[in-house]
Amino acid sequence: MQRDLIKILGVNIDNVTLEEVGLFVKDLIENSNKNCKMVVSPNTEFIMTAWKDKEFYEVLKHADFSTPDSVGVSIGGKLQKRPFKERIPGQSVFRKTLEVGEKEGWTFYFLGGEDGIAQKAKENVLKDYPNCKIVGCHEGFFENHNEKEVINEINELQPNVLFVAMGAPLQEKWIYSHQKELKVDVAFGQRRYIWLWSRKNKTCSNSISKDGNWMVVATI
Repeated sequence: MQRDLIKILGVNIDNVTLEEVGLFVKDLIENSNKNCKMVVSPNTEFIMTAWKDKEFYEVLKHADFSTPDSVGVSIGGKLQKRPFKERIPGQSVFRKTLEVGEKEGWTFYFLGGEDGIAQKAKENVLKDYPNCKIVGCHEGFFENHNEKEVINEINELQPNVLFVAMGAPLQEKWIYSHQKELKVDVAFGQRRYIWLWSRKNKTCSNSISKDGNWMVVATI
């Protein structure tokens, strides 16, 4: 699919609707042939970090798909008289990918968080998307695990979608540095969303607003 790009402080961001996100991801997967494509969701913090961190700027510049994830990014488009069609929070990208993936039969791998977080997120995702094929998950800290072994496990499973949640900009840098090794179709930087799904219906009462933002209400 042809990209309609808007530059915000030098960072290319795709001008898409949430429905188009699903179509773009499907197109990336169908044309990837396990040559890892990278999807990012820049917000204002991302762009300001990239302005100071040239390595991160290069990573964002080479993303295959980039969704507008903040009010600040939306304002940046309006100031150029090129408004974004929608503001698309990363959580909405996560949900849309799961939704389309469940219908299409895509396979998923969750990488991130402390020990047990990705597994708990998997269990909670399957409550909302029971036919979703999550073929593997692993913590995002490698002190006690060889990174190469984690990559080998991912490559043996060859998932269509790899969600990486290590916190930005680490997760995007990690994907970019291993992009040529990873035998996946698409890799997403997903920041806090795997952690949030691991907490769903537990110590926090989590819900999603109409625009896709997480509202976290502590249970006292």
